[in-house]
Amino acid sequence: MAETIAFKTRNHSSTAMNLDSLRLSNYLCDVVIVSEDGQRFPAHRIILASSSPFFRSMFEGSFRESNQSDVAIRNVDGAVMKMLIEYAYRRETECPAVAENVLSLCEAAHYVQFDELFQLCSDWLRLHVDTSDCVIVGIVADRHGNLDLLRVADRVAAVNIALLAEREEFLSLSVEHLSRILAQDELGVASEDDVLRILRKWMNHDEASRRAQVKTLSKVVRFPLLNYQETSDVLSDLDLVSHYDHSSGKSCRHRIGCDGVLLISGGMFYKDVLSDNKVVTQGYVVDGEASIYNASNDTWTAFPSLAQETCCHRVVTSYDNLYALGGYSSCELESVSGTDITETVQQYDAVRRQWVDDVAPMSWPRLKYEIVCCDNRIYGMSIGNRKAMCEVFDPQKETWIPVSLPMGSFGHSFIIFSLTKKVFAMGYSDNGLGYMKYDALEDRWCEFKPCPLPGMHYLALSCGYVTTEDRLYVHSSFSTTAVVFNCCSERFSVVENFFEKKVCRGLAYDHCSKRMYFVQVGCVAVYDERANKWDHKSSKKYGFREDIECAIVDRSLTLNFV
Repeated sequence: MAETIAFKTRNHSSTAMNLDSLRLSNYLCDVVIVSEDGQRFPAHRIILASSSPFFRSMFEGSFRESNQSDVAIRNVDGAVMKMLIEYAYRRETECPAVAENVLSLCEAAHYVQFDELFQLCSDWLRLHVDTSDCVIVGIVADRHGNLDLLRVADRVAAVNIALLAEREEFLSLSVEHLSRILAQDELGVASEDDVLRILRKWMNHDEASRRAQVKTLSKVVRFPLLNYQETSDVLSDLDLVSHYDHSSGKSCRHRIGCDGVLLISGGMFYKDVLSDNKVVTQGYVVDGEASIYNASNDTWTAFPSLAQETCCHRVVTSYDNLYALGGYSSCELESVSGTDITETVQQYDAVRRQWVDDVAPMSWPRLKYEIVCCDNRIYGMSIGNRKAMCEVFDPQKETWIPVSLPMGSFGHSFIIFSLTKKVFAMGYSDNGLGYMKYDALEDRWCEFKPCPLPGMHYLALSCGYVTTEDRLYVHSSFSTTAVVFNCCSERFSVVENFFEKKVCRGLAYDHCSKRMYFVQVGCVAVYDERANKWDHKSSKKYGFREDIECAIVDRSLTLNFV
């Protein structure tokens, strides 16, 4: 049997199920809804009218349908109409978990003004858009003004533009749709020269009507990134030679599929001062210094310092923007217990080459804060008043939304991570170590599950962790053991002699190069997942600060600093 997805609102009740049983037995039904393909669905006018403004105006007003026993609904086939009628009665329905089916239901829900069902379908599509349907999903989202779904569909199309350009559907894109895709910073092309070739292919499909539109599309071309000698013939063919300006346009384009670089930022260290030829230790000092490491050529390069000096902060990338969230902003003498905690959100401005801190702050300062980015939403969890709290940040709306946690969930150490587009949290409660999964459609955390692996209660989650494609690796303090969580089977295992028995300053993983970075006190060890071996040649002249943040960032962000 094909997999289905249940779309239901939170206010459905047993009364609704009883009403639906009357419909199924054709008891007191006073109207028959007829689909585009002629299927007939007996129903009650009062139920349909209470479900949406579309049916209310149809049955209450002066429309001829108000007196007809059979009412035809155009452009909705029988399979989708059946789901709409079910939803009108039950406030829930099941749909095949295929984008094409959900998209049809989404359009029909918008047509009959089932707003909640339309939003549920949109949320599912936003999490499941891929190269096979991103174009049509973008068209539908644009038609209905669904900006969240439109951004995701266009981003998938941009990342896979080289593949889409070989398909027939690409040639039918409108100038507005193609412009939105090509304007994005994250574009799946080897070089900017490919953008011109994509434009020429699109124009040649209907040259008579599209040649004039190419000049409009020229606004999305990053002319400073072009190789003029290699593209002069294409520029001439597109009548864009006079538009070429090597000094204009946005000069940053992210390279999809290229290896990232390791960003190390912030941290704290002891500052020593000489007085009367004696060393006087002032205590911990927080620093905002940042630097990047390129494993391909084993080089270090300076990166702009944070706008606010912090340690124990977190860095993520969302919608191609780099964010640094929270952390400690200062330290008291000889101790970190009196550290000032900040709710500040800093963002890296790639154009001005600096960090800014004018982004909407978190809802409250955090004693302990863990974040992860999944589907461009930033999930944050923290400890306050000896219990965990969670909220979600939408970078496009710049708003933080609180999300409730199940009873009995974390009250001590925990981590939050993303695997295969799913968000997990792992930590300690009164019942020991366990984990829980986030339901993106319901916007809620599922129930806490205890960890079945014996001895896991000794695991120190604060020592360092990293996620690969489908696994979480946790580094135990002063141990070579790696505890591994497999998200596919949702099982734990132990790998002996994986890490070095050294203090871990940070862990990071580059999904493109399949490299894991283990930041130690004096150097960086790089693990090549393909070769299954560690490389310890990478080093830094000075020891790393404590409580630094490690993250993988796009190489294009660093081009101006090489």
